[in-house]
Amino acid sequence: MKSKSSLSIIKCIFTMVLVLSIFKLNSGIAQSKVLQVGEELNYSVNYGFIEIGKVNIKMTGHWQEGKNEIYTSVCTMRSNNGIPFVELNSIFETDMVYDGNELYTVRFKATEIKEDGQLIIEYKFHYDSNYVYVLKENLGIKEIDRNIPFNQNVKFQDGLSLFYKSRLNSFSQENFMIPVFMNESETSVNYYFTSKKDEIFVPVFDRDLLSFRCNGMTNFEGVFGLSGEFAGWFSDDEARVPLKSQMNVIIGSVTLELNSYKRSGWK
Repeated sequence: MKSKSSLSIIKCIFTMVLVLSIFKLNSGIAQSKVLQVGEELNYSVNYGFIEIGKVNIKMTGHWQEGKNEIYTSVCTMRSNNGIPFVELNSIFETDMVYDGNELYTVRFKATEIKEDGQLIIEYKFHYDSNYVYVLKENLGIKEIDRNIPFNQNVKFQDGLSLFYKSRLNSFSQENFMIPVFMNESETSVNYYFTSKKDEIFVPVFDRDLLSFRCNGMTNFEGVFGLSGEFAGWFSDDEARVPLKSQMNVIIGSVTLELNSYKRSGWK
């Protein structure tokens, strides 16, 4: 027969497991609310007091594929006319798998529009066979058309899926090292969320809002020379909408601020 103390310990452990299970379930429910088809977020890109460009990110589609859900998103990035040393006109497209616990990319396409044509890069991830098919066309000429192998059991992010991956990760105050496939090679981004909330001014609401802060480091060079340290602020609710970010690009430090949005039931 078990002693009273043994029964107390078992009861305590059972209670802890139950609490953790409920927390995990609630966290999963909250995370699922991040991904909303039709959500459209518009950001101004500022260099000091000068607006140099705009970014639009839209969740465009969703369907079921077996046990997984597939989400699609499109991001357009454009510099403003008349800004010296700044010229950007790019479109990112991503297809992402969400299995209720993990989000990762299965297809990514980047289109850079230039005066004399387009640069197109497309990745298709074959996780069962551990390779990514890469197609790169510059002004109609194929520069890369091949399969690139990668390590087994790795699930990658692309330059756009990271936007949603970080929002999902914001429900946990942990350090993250996220595998990324960028510039036709394997790389990563590191970030963490602090438990302390920041109060920041959000132009679209013309007032201060509580937010979760994220700090991190990109281990690659992204669009317009994005690299190095960055910081981001996410809304203090189940939507975890990115409100503001600071990052380093070719011309120096720039700030992105939410200036309009379309999202059902938010704010």
